[in-house]
Amino acid sequence: MKPLWTRRRLLISGGALGLSQVLKPAVAQAFNPDDVMPIAPGWDNADGTDLNYRIDGYAKVTGAKLYARDVRGADMAGWPDETHHAMLIFTPHAKRIYKGLNLSALAADLHPDTIVTADDLDKAGLAATGFFTTDLFCKPGSVPLYLSQPVAMFIYKDLITFKRAQAALIGSDAIIDYGAAAPATSTDPYGANRFTRVQGDSPYGPDVFSPVKDGWVGPLRYQKNHSPVWAKEDIKGDVSQQASAYGDQIRADLKDGKSGKLYTQSFQTQSIDQVFMEPENGLAWYDAATGKLSLMLGVQSPLAILNAVGNLVKDAKASANVSEVDAHFAYIGGGFGGKDHTIVPLYIAIAGLFGGGKTVRLALDRFNQFQFGLKRHAFEIETQMGVDPDTGKFLAFASTMSCDGGGRSNFSASVADVGATAATSVYYLPKSDIEVTANQSIGVTAGSMRGYGTYQTMTAMECLMDEVAEDLGKDPFEIRRQNAMTTGQLNLTGNAASGAMRTGEVLDAMEASDLWQNRAAKKAAFEAANPGKSYGVGVACVMKDYGTGADVTLGSVSLSPEGKITAACAAIEMGTGVSTAVARRVSEYLGRNADTVELDQQDLWDALKLETSGDPFGISQADQDKAQANPRWVPAISSPSSASIGASVSSHGPAQAAYIIMRYGLWPAALSIWSEGPLGGEAAGQFLTFDKLRWVDGKLTGAGMEPLPLEQLAARAHKDGLVTGAMVHGFNRWSWASATFAIGTDDLTTAIDALAIQKGSDDWDLLNRKAIDYPPAKFERIAVNYYSACGAVVALSADKISGDVTIEAVHQVLECGNAIVEDLVSGIAQGGIAMGIGHALHEYLPPFEDGPGDGTWNLNRYIVPKAGQVPVWKTTLEILPPLSETDPPKGMGEVVMIPVVPAILNGINNAIGARVQSLPATPEKIREALK
Repeated sequence: MKPLWTRRRLLISGGALGLSQVLKPAVAQAFNPDDVMPIAPGWDNADGTDLNYRIDGYAKVTGAKLYARDVRGADMAGWPDETHHAMLIFTPHAKRIYKGLNLSALAADLHPDTIVTADDLDKAGLAATGFFTTDLFCKPGSVPLYLSQPVAMFIYKDLITFKRAQAALIGSDAIIDYGAAAPATSTDPYGANRFTRVQGDSPYGPDVFSPVKDGWVGPLRYQKNHSPVWAKEDIKGDVSQQASAYGDQIRADLKDGKSGKLYTQSFQTQSIDQVFMEPENGLAWYDAATGKLSLMLGVQSPLAILNAVGNLVKDAKASANVSEVDAHFAYIGGGFGGKDHTIVPLYIAIAGLFGGGKTVRLALDRFNQFQFGLKRHAFEIETQMGVDPDTGKFLAFASTMSCDGGGRSNFSASVADVGATAATSVYYLPKSDIEVTANQSIGVTAGSMRGYGTYQTMTAMECLMDEVAEDLGKDPFEIRRQNAMTTGQLNLTGNAASGAMRTGEVLDAMEASDLWQNRAAKKAAFEAANPGKSYGVGVACVMKDYGTGADVTLGSVSLSPEGKITAACAAIEMGTGVSTAVARRVSEYLGRNADTVELDQQDLWDALKLETSGDPFGISQADQDKAQANPRWVPAISSPSSASIGASVSSHGPAQAAYIIMRYGLWPAALSIWSEGPLGGEAAGQFLTFDKLRWVDGKLTGAGMEPLPLEQLAARAHKDGLVTGAMVHGFNRWSWASATFAIGTDDLTTAIDALAIQKGSDDWDLLNRKAIDYPPAKFERIAVNYYSACGAVVALSADKISGDVTIEAVHQVLECGNAIVEDLVSGIAQGGIAMGIGHALHEYLPPFEDGPGDGTWNLNRYIVPKAGQVPVWKTTLEILPPLSETDPPKGMGEVVMIPVVPAILNGINNAIGARVQSLPATPEKIREALK
């Protein structure tokens, strides 16, 4: 089987990549569609109306070359067959001066053929800028910025020599010369914000004060110890002063008992590794004669990485002059956010530029991945909450929290903000004040990871919920129902969630579960059969936002004369099954699954001639209004495969394209067929309208008309020159942009902002939008708007001597709108449960010198749950039915992990009568709690 991947190309001219550049995707496909998405016969049923397994399942289980780690130069058409091998040399110190390399510590026959250092990058004019701004290599005479900062790259021509050198260097920094001890790098935080809200007369608004109503608030400056300085309080001052006045008053009232009974909590979450299956890796080849830099990568954010590489080389000298970056993107062997905006591809590009015209492979091993890969942010959270002791209603909430972003900024400021604005989870608070800081440290860099700050803060809140319930003598479900947000109520930023809040239904289903209803009997039976062990049941319910506020869908659907459906979308397959979801979602309008799916074929979208400028997160309303006058302008061309957008965003484009084919191709084709014959055929005397059409067993009917197979409709649509293909772009800023297009004599207004159509077998016809309605720029400050809810009931046992915890059973309840493929939802939930168990009980990385930055960490030291520690056969998932068939699918890839963690902590308390307030809940901590 041929390799399976996708391709993008960036043309660089004039030595600059400004914000106003027009991105030029690839001009030619690298491979045939069948190579892009492997499809084995039998993945769906005969008429394409159901699924048997994933569309890519056969290729995965038979070992097809899906992942970047599988590929070598000989697999790449037109690349040099010979593959050289590169490794990064990391420093495990950040408090000593780096003097340079000491190659005498490495056997002479293991010396590299090429060494790349900071000096070489300077001479070549290569530098990381923009989002990735940093010193790519530590310079001699300076102190490393962080533990694991690279100091050099070694490139080997011979694989055996490379492997021997790699083995010799594991856990050793003998080849690095150090000077005297020196102070560690210490800078101001990566970001800080204060979110203060005071309810008005109603929980539904308007507020007296809130971030949505009045604006976001940051510190005036930072003190010498880098802590934020907030504005002096003044209720009549500017927004920062007002936030201080209201926030300080909230805290004073809590302290003085004016906001009910005070509950305080100190909670800590840990740094952990992503532990994806495939450590980061890639190939690069630089052809100096043509100036083309070719890449093979596995990342979640192709366009961001492509631009980052473009920025790396935009000022390059003649020795590394790049006129074109041609990038191929493979499947991802696990991502979890850790391959979104990762810096590793910049080093892969450097390997190619210094590779002497050969293909060069840079592949982190598991030691390297622990040492250098992005980590989850560790949080420290101090919370105060006021509760009416008589009713159990929450009155006020204040929290001061910080997270450790490590040595490079990455997404730390954003993670901190998202965590802060999710701190109260599904619960309504009339008054709240949250201060959050994303700190710099010398630790290994933290970045995006499944949950994105919300797992940390919502875990703390759910544990506090049970503590309050226990103290007030209330049932844990009762206290949650009393305080759960209802539809239309404002969250702590002053924004209402989109759609109905169904938390009450989730709680009802959780409470009705066998694990909860029969917990007393199960406890008695278990403890009688297992002396020395205590049985407990814990619950937790959360809601997680999905999306980023600048999400893009690119979708295309084409229908052949024989009725074959080809669907495409600009997403990366990272294991969630987005390809299968796309194939399935088009069936809503075309009556059957797509026959072929293409993922992230960026060159495919040339027909839309998209242009962009500015930052979709920071653009002003005036700049957006001016830019949108250009019918080719969109706020962003593409977005990463992250933030649980596979169902909600990535499949939206193909679904819209399928609708357009149905409306302007199959519907008039069906009407033409039904009207054939004397006096208007079978349609005579009938009032047929588009809304009456229905697919039944793969055939189109409506109002009693003869069911027509797709093959017949497709043939007629092609014969009559009707719409047989549609390509769309859509943009979502907590609401879909909508535009109006003229198709024939009809005006179509729908949730896209760019459209091209095919009629029959003609080329793509790009349509100008007649009107455009983008979500206002100020929507960025509403923080989040889309939510899915999930609850977990966890039964566990704790050994009262050893402190070991065993998860006995898990029941989850999920609300995710219309699930496109329930088996995929179930699989994602199972993975989330396993990850939650690891976070709650096992996984931990020390933050600094003893942590992964020393290069000695691997799965022999880092503990993840084993198969026997996950109750696979005692795990159940209940998906709430949608409110109607019109409900959109919701992103749920992250929310299914989060409630598992606090449910385990609450279950431990239920079992042993003591709380663990820092993660993970190790046997040592449980033994200490039992004293």
